[in-house]
Amino acid sequence: MNPIFAVRNHFVCSYFYFDLKKLLNFIFSAFSLSNMFLKGNKLRSALSVLGIAIGIFCIVAVLTFASSMKNNVRANLETLGMNVVFIEKWPWFGGGEYKWWDFVNRPEANYKEYKIIKQRYSQDIVRDIGFECSISGITIKYGTKSTTKCRLMGITSHYAQMNGMVISNGRMFNEQEEMSGKNLAVLGYDVVPELFGDENPIGKTIKIKGLKTTVIGVVEKQGSMMNKQADKGIYTSVSYMRQFAAVGGGRTSSKIIVRGYENRPPEELSAEVTRLMRGIRLLKPRDKDNFALNKMTLFSEQLDSTFKMLDLVAWILGLFSLIVGMFGIANIMFVSVKERTPAIGVQKALGAKNSFILLQFLYESVVLSLIGGMAGIILVWLISILISTAADFPITFTLNNFLTGITLSMITGILAGIIPAIRASKLDPVEAIRG
Repeated sequence: MNPIFAVRNHFVCSYFYFDLKKLLNFIFSAFSLSNMFLKGNKLRSALSVLGIAIGIFCIVAVLTFASSMKNNVRANLETLGMNVVFIEKWPWFGGGEYKWWDFVNRPEANYKEYKIIKQRYSQDIVRDIGFECSISGITIKYGTKSTTKCRLMGITSHYAQMNGMVISNGRMFNEQEEMSGKNLAVLGYDVVPELFGDENPIGKTIKIKGLKTTVIGVVEKQGSMMNKQADKGIYTSVSYMRQFAAVGGGRTSSKIIVRGYENRPPEELSAEVTRLMRGIRLLKPRDKDNFALNKMTLFSEQLDSTFKMLDLVAWILGLFSLIVGMFGIANIMFVSVKERTPAIGVQKALGAKNSFILLQFLYESVVLSLIGGMAGIILVWLISILISTAADFPITFTLNNFLTGITLSMITGILAGIIPAIRASKLDPVEAIRG
């Protein structure tokens, strides 16, 4: 290498090292002075961060709970599959005003219609079909224990597979047992401890409305918002269920579940189901549908719009709190500049640059805001752990929510402290020393 270039590179590196060292000393000195003043005004600092803590808590809490709820619902939707249609009397959503008077006189989807659809559907469009009929208020007994909180569900043998239900103990009844109406039952997860405690229910006999029924299986815990009812269900075949529907007691409802292929358009399945149901109910071309086609996609879209509104409300409330907190910190910083005016004058007289003074006050403002933000974030984290443990609802505190809270805190601190910091940095040293 040319000696001249070597000497030049040596001086450039030395200058860069010296300049970097000066910069680090400059930042360290500013931070040290700021920390000293923060520790000297603990009460004032604590009060100034309260608004920031509340604002960050509002935003991060709602974002965390909303995202956890969405994940929970979507996980359940994935088990059912998005290309599923539920033929029912009542629509899930009304698309504006819910005109219940148009739906109240509709007939329930019944088992006869299910059998006709099963014979007529196109196998190129429909993958599987099932039926469910449910009754509430039925008395279930085992020995001396009894309950009326369970919901008796009459289902077809393919129902469990279609709805993503897993049998954790025992088995589901087969198609032959379904057709013969054999007195068999599969219990939901929450029914077992209520009737049997720690006892294994498989092979035991319970009484449903006084009729002896053998337990052959237990459903794995569903544990999601949409399938919460499944944990309280007692599942029998539709044929066996008819005995309790004839006996009466409780309200009944039923639906036909039609599942299409995931690689086919959902509109194709809806059109096929509509064609079949209108033909079965002998509806004329101008007659309105007297049945509802409830789809998981509609539920997902409704949830997305609800969560967006919830997020918007959280941001509005949180931003108002942050603005209040920002003005609180700004007011504290203005007071701090006023109190420390002589000290600022001395620093500038000793050679402190404007950037040193600006960085010093800006750092104080950001630290105050970050302390408030961390307090709000930690509170959300603790509450999420508490809810996840006590309420059996998984709350996931994500890194994205944490970074959102920290970023908002830093931005709030910079906005709150920038004007007081600029004012402090532009003070005349002579006038500042005089106070």
